[in-house]
Amino acid sequence: MMGPGDVLLISMIGIEAQALETVVSPEGKIILKGAGVIDVKNKTLAEARLLIKSQVEKYYKANLVDVVLKELREFKVIVSGKIPKPISVSATAVDRASEAIEKSGGLQFESSERNIVILTRESGETKRVDLIKFFLLGDTSANPTLNGGDLIRIPPKSKDELIEIYGEVADPGIFEFVDGDSLSTLIKFAQGFLSSALLDSVEIARKDQKGAGLTRLYLDLTSWKDKLFTGQALPGDFPLRPNDRVYIREQPTWRDNDYVIIEGEVLYPGKYAIRADIDRVRDIIKSAGGFTDKAELHNIEFIRQIEMDKKDPEIERLSRLNPSEMSKSELRYYQAKVSEKKGAMSLNFSNLLNDNNSDENILLKNMDSIVVPSKNLFINIQGRVNNPGKVAYKKGLTYNDYIAIAGGFAFRADADETFITKPKGGQFLARNMDYELEPGDVILVPTEQDVSFMETFTTVLTIATQLVTIAGVVLAIMNLR
Repeated sequence: MMGPGDVLLISMIGIEAQALETVVSPEGKIILKGAGVIDVKNKTLAEARLLIKSQVEKYYKANLVDVVLKELREFKVIVSGKIPKPISVSATAVDRASEAIEKSGGLQFESSERNIVILTRESGETKRVDLIKFFLLGDTSANPTLNGGDLIRIPPKSKDELIEIYGEVADPGIFEFVDGDSLSTLIKFAQGFLSSALLDSVEIARKDQKGAGLTRLYLDLTSWKDKLFTGQALPGDFPLRPNDRVYIREQPTWRDNDYVIIEGEVLYPGKYAIRADIDRVRDIIKSAGGFTDKAELHNIEFIRQIEMDKKDPEIERLSRLNPSEMSKSELRYYQAKVSEKKGAMSLNFSNLLNDNNSDENILLKNMDSIVVPSKNLFINIQGRVNNPGKVAYKKGLTYNDYIAIAGGFAFRADADETFITKPKGGQFLARNMDYELEPGDVILVPTEQDVSFMETFTTVLTIATQLVTIAGVVLAIMNLR
């Protein structure tokens, strides 16, 4: 809209080219030398351009007339209400209410987004601002442009007058209620239906006028699916009331795009779509081209995501306690669960591949993961040995043989506490020999624990005290005889 302070440039091309610059006066008029006065008050730029061209063509012999807005006027508007601090901000005729609000510091969490009003100074007219409609639906009329002296008032958000939508929509949530809201408005706010939406029985829950009772309405909105954002009339649309809730259920036979991931030593690693309750482990291995020659079948990891996502209330409770506050059984349970590899499934892939009827060939579930490692032909020796590192695996060698190959025990090695760690997480005390060394195993030789002088002195003193006590008891018994 044209207003006082806007600068226009009028160019005329005829026998010779001319350019006139003019400023809109406080009364909303412009003066053109040789063409008189033109009133552009409350005219849009497009309307003002037509008026000026018509007037100029009467008084100037010009083949071409053009009008350009050279400079926008600036004015002040006041932003008040539920904002950090009421303030006057600069704006132009092309700025919208949202831009002035942003300049003032923006809305607070408690600020209304849908019940903002603009009070115009000149006419006293009240304009409504609905930023949800503007940002979510692109309705420019819900975010008007500004004029000098406008007052933007932002009320607090209503906590009692809300409308809600849940279920199979793109963006479910809670919105402020505004008079004129309809069912279609709310569904558009939620960005429309998902493909999984069951539209023949959409539920609307409505409180009675006293807020004590509840009425449920069920609507068939199947015909809305392809019309929602077209602007066409939607059959069965009706106005909402404050505190109405809309529930859109999922189709009972709907399935998400289930997939599994297989990585590592297969010909074609990656993500694969699966058919729920049909595809099994062997099927996905076949789809991935099978294992490569480097695949280590004994150490394949199969992780089930749905098991990882399950929560253990007991572990959550125990995690809030100090170990000293736990009973022995609680501590053992906690230690076992903390070291557990969540979601890991124990499958024998050798049996699975060789036996068509193997029970190991389980059904796949959404987001299962299979990781196929490369063959590891080494034993990893770490800790207090003279030459730690990987040693080539040889069947039949004991842990002592491998330590000897690694240069033997180093200074202060605690040989009795040497332990074996398996690739899948098992640990064994090496000297017990109740395991079989395999490629990929780790032999770890810990350092002897430091014993301070005071600890040794205390231990010796305790033993000496006990011996003296025992001797005293023996002498007493002998004297009694």
